[in-house]
Amino acid sequence: MRENSLHDFAKMTFNKQKMKERLPYPIYLKWKSAIRNQEDLDRETADAIAHAMKTWAIENGATHYAHWFIPLNGVTAKKHESFMDRTDELEPMIRFSGKELIKGEPDASSFPSGGMRSTFEARGYTYWDCTANSFILDNILYIPSIFVSYRGEKLDKRGPLLESMNLVGVEGARIANLFAKEEHTYRIRPKVGLEQEFFLVDEKLAKTRPDLMNCDCTLVGAEQPKGQELDDHYFGSIPQRVMDFYQDLNKELYKLGVYAKTEHNEAAPCQFEVAVLFENSNVSIDNNHLCMSLLQDIAHQHGLKCLLHEKPFKGVNGSGKHNNYSLATNYGLNCFDPGETPQNNLLFLIFMTAMVVTADKYATLLRVASSSPSNDKRLGGQEAPPAIISMFLGEDLEEVLRSILEGDLSPKMDVEAIRINSLAYVPRDLADRNRTSPFAFTGNKFEFRMLGSSLGASDVNIVLNTAMADILSGYGDSLEGLEGEDLEREAYALIRKELQAHKRVLYSGDNYAEEWRKEAEKRGLPCFNTYYEALSSLRHDASIELFIRNGIFTSKELLALYEVGLEQVVNVHGLEGRTLLSMLEKDIIPSVIQEIRFIKDAVEVSSSKGLKAYLDSLSQGLDKLYEEKEVLEEILKKSRDLTSLEERAQLLQKDLVAQLEEIRQTSDGLEKAMSRRSWSLASYEELFDSVQ
Repeated sequence: MRENSLHDFAKMTFNKQKMKERLPYPIYLKWKSAIRNQEDLDRETADAIAHAMKTWAIENGATHYAHWFIPLNGVTAKKHESFMDRTDELEPMIRFSGKELIKGEPDASSFPSGGMRSTFEARGYTYWDCTANSFILDNILYIPSIFVSYRGEKLDKRGPLLESMNLVGVEGARIANLFAKEEHTYRIRPKVGLEQEFFLVDEKLAKTRPDLMNCDCTLVGAEQPKGQELDDHYFGSIPQRVMDFYQDLNKELYKLGVYAKTEHNEAAPCQFEVAVLFENSNVSIDNNHLCMSLLQDIAHQHGLKCLLHEKPFKGVNGSGKHNNYSLATNYGLNCFDPGETPQNNLLFLIFMTAMVVTADKYATLLRVASSSPSNDKRLGGQEAPPAIISMFLGEDLEEVLRSILEGDLSPKMDVEAIRINSLAYVPRDLADRNRTSPFAFTGNKFEFRMLGSSLGASDVNIVLNTAMADILSGYGDSLEGLEGEDLEREAYALIRKELQAHKRVLYSGDNYAEEWRKEAEKRGLPCFNTYYEALSSLRHDASIELFIRNGIFTSKELLALYEVGLEQVVNVHGLEGRTLLSMLEKDIIPSVIQEIRFIKDAVEVSSSKGLKAYLDSLSQGLDKLYEEKEVLEEILKKSRDLTSLEERAQLLQKDLVAQLEEIRQTSDGLEKAMSRRSWSLASYEELFDSVQ
């Protein structure tokens, strides 16, 4: 890091520090008060902030601004508006008022609405999220915003996220003030740290594959002789081409004030990771969206293609986005910090118990919120957790819980330090890591590992925040007004009762083992093999009342989200089907025909029985491809003819996905047998070696 480079950190972000520097102090205090007390900004304050933001933005090269929001499809969207305007006398002027800062009006008709909006109902509004950081990217001032329809229906992810954050902040503060009275808690903030996994391959090679270009994953592709079985890629030396990419990525994240802390090779060939430090949930999620966008843009600048798909390659690890979650008071107390004697730390025990209940009671919501059709093939294999929600707490905390359940607050815990040569004794963490668990306690936070790499983290955090708030609210109602021994006695009784009711979700073994699937079924834990199955089950699942009860979504908005989910199933699998059909016609079948011609010429000058048998197997494989292609065409035609979205989703999930896999097996078998000269698609071997 060069000298004085800290001066450049967050140079392109209008954060709290810049507001303090550039705003009149009374205006800055009004903004802080609005943030803390959830008050509306008056026009004078809004105009002052807009003026300061505009001046700063223009000084740093911005020519336009955009309200940046997250529609229901989970990707970011914006519309550029120029700072340039005209006076009443038609003279040019630079203008950006408080009104323009707070509110924008993009066209709402073209974004997913789940049937809440007709196509002709175009009006929609964006509103500034004044708790987030505005930033400059490519000479555009981006203003993080929520997005609603003309009638106020939620058309985005940020609005519900902010409401859930406020909800858990209020209910969490009630509990904190019962058990941590040394300092008053006036708010609790959910903190999130996100780890982003991704693949990098050579862009020129990727362009030879329509599946990588259209679907971000390979629909066919024979496994190469060397995959990840030697474990020589994980935490290994980063290729120079990727180091150059990382260097440019870090420069951009640095200017945007994103604390990119860790980068390394992941387990699969061409797989990498970048991890960002904890921030308030909405800021962390913004940073992750920025990171995903920059990963793809900077990869392109380096002649690479960044694949964010959860399972771009068969036979090697898929990519996730680990969601590390904690709750912190306004004075920095982490509510998930067990302290030296967790069995006596009632604040920790109450919050931890609430999370155990969340994992059990709202498992289906978490399954849907953290997944997508593209995540289905990742879950349950090669370091990805299975589709069954369970929670790992570690031996020590399980001993604490056992002691509470048995009424003995002296758990038998082995917390000896570890002796490491000249470093003397190193304290041991309270919990080991279970990489097969979807939900694991990791010292002072919970790591939710089911979330897919291509997804935003809004949905899963909306569920976590709302569920925690709802459960903590009930705890607060039971315990408020009690003090001293009465409070302690009732708190332990509450914890004991809740753990007894929800301990079925706790599991510390190998989540990949078939024994766990059988045990989970015996315990009555829900298991959905696909996103579609989990989504469909929510139509009749009482757990969705959580959102209505807490004012996060209306019934109409929940139904819209269900419709958007079905559209995602149809769109993703439909695109996969059409892409593979095109590849069969233009790439795979022509390659097999070319190989047949090549071998047929050889058979004419050779009496080899093996050569003749190979030619027969190629012809049989070609016939099989034609038959499977006809079935695929029929499924796609049937899908187009269906008018019911639910019926289309069911058909594509059940029949098309199975047919894609059948075609893949035939194609991959042929690719393994064929010569390189005939196979036109870039192979796994070529792709995996392309960044070295």
